[in-house]
Amino acid sequence: MTRFVDRVEELAGLEDLWGMKRQLVLLWGRRRVGKTRLLDEFASGKPAIIYQADEGTVTEQLARLTDRILTYHGDAQLAAQPLANWDAALAVLMRLAREAKAADHPLLIVLDEFPRLVISHPALPSMLQSMLEDVRRQDLPLYLVIAGSQIALYERHVLHGPLYGRRTWGEQLAPLGYREAGEFFESWHPKDRLRAWALLGGIPYYLEQWDQSHSLAWNIEHRVLRKGSVLYQEAELMIKEDLSSEASTYLSILAAVAGGATRPSEAGDRAGVDSRTASRYLDQLRRLHMVEHLTPAGAGVSTRRGIWRLSDHYLRFWFEFVRVNRTDLEARRAEQVYRARIAPRLDAFVSMPAFEDAVREHVRRSIGQDPAFPLSADVAGWWGPVPDERYPGSRRTREGEIEVVGYAGHDLVFAAEAKWTNGLDDGEALAQLRRTVVHVPGHDPDQTRLAIYTRDGFTEEFAERAAAEGVILRTVHDLYA
Repeated sequence: MTRFVDRVEELAGLEDLWGMKRQLVLLWGRRRVGKTRLLDEFASGKPAIIYQADEGTVTEQLARLTDRILTYHGDAQLAAQPLANWDAALAVLMRLAREAKAADHPLLIVLDEFPRLVISHPALPSMLQSMLEDVRRQDLPLYLVIAGSQIALYERHVLHGPLYGRRTWGEQLAPLGYREAGEFFESWHPKDRLRAWALLGGIPYYLEQWDQSHSLAWNIEHRVLRKGSVLYQEAELMIKEDLSSEASTYLSILAAVAGGATRPSEAGDRAGVDSRTASRYLDQLRRLHMVEHLTPAGAGVSTRRGIWRLSDHYLRFWFEFVRVNRTDLEARRAEQVYRARIAPRLDAFVSMPAFEDAVREHVRRSIGQDPAFPLSADVAGWWGPVPDERYPGSRRTREGEIEVVGYAGHDLVFAAEAKWTNGLDDGEALAQLRRTVVHVPGHDPDQTRLAIYTRDGFTEEFAERAAAEGVILRTVHDLYA
């Protein structure tokens, strides 16, 4: 069985509902994100029927469900005559729920990859809704979980269908954060743990492909760049499975965003679709945690300063280094591609936006916990116009940016620079932060705490100066402390 990492809150949410009351839990998320593993962990030690659907006919699917029921509860009649239709299947599940009530324990039933069942039998959601009404009337301790990874189909048949109003708990399972992803590489230096997350993101299945007994470089070359490795072609397979018939257009939209298109019109132009269609594709990709729409802190969601970017780090790496080098990689020149085209650019790739994302996540964890940080704040990034110092005395501006800001209401209470660079000039990093922060709305020199995050640390002289001035200093080690 695969390693189970984190998911503390999700597991607690599932466990809190376990008891003699009826429950309908909806759990969805993109493929490989860990839904099945979470449900296996939750089901451990419980009376449960766990059925993971495959594509196929109703007859095939019911035969496999019959096997799962017999594994839970031997039944000579059912063994001799497998389930013939879904009416019979739901009748058996109701009977088992009544038997569970008589035995004074709940019964867990998991229907995983539910959209595959609906494809072969479209009436199933309505049939389940009717069954749940019977469960309610008879007060049966049935704990039903309906899970799925084909997001578009799951939304259509579950989230926008008759079952949604019956739910007692529901959540889209998100990828792991940098800290949890780092647990897959506990023997590595924090810098390499962060680099691994910057390249693979937080999908557990991707993290499991790497071997921490080897180096980061070895894993990039052998587990991503090498033809035949899982991660060499996973991006295309994932897009085709999750987005089916329109996969080629989605792939083009993703490639456009990976290439720097930050607005629907730009992505649409590069992909050959109009901006309205591009917006629809981007919204669907956002629901899959592949892209995200960012706005500067303090700006409205409709601001024109908002930008689209890839949020999936594995996709970022795949588009940046695998897809563009496909000719050489197909010719099995992975080592040469890594040494000549990836290694020299790797830390620049990690710096933006992965390290910045990790710093924002660390700040969110530290707010209200670390006494050096504010007690409360909403954390985001900020960018906007600042005076252009190249033209003193003029009204000309340039785009300023602060990687991490924290707001308490309208007050700017925190601002930080995130620098993943060699030969960092400590003083210049702080000076740059101070030059920019005064132009951020809500800044107050007496209330806004400043911080610098770096990869390698600070000089002793600068650390003493920062302590005297109340500037928070953190390194990549602190991210994993």
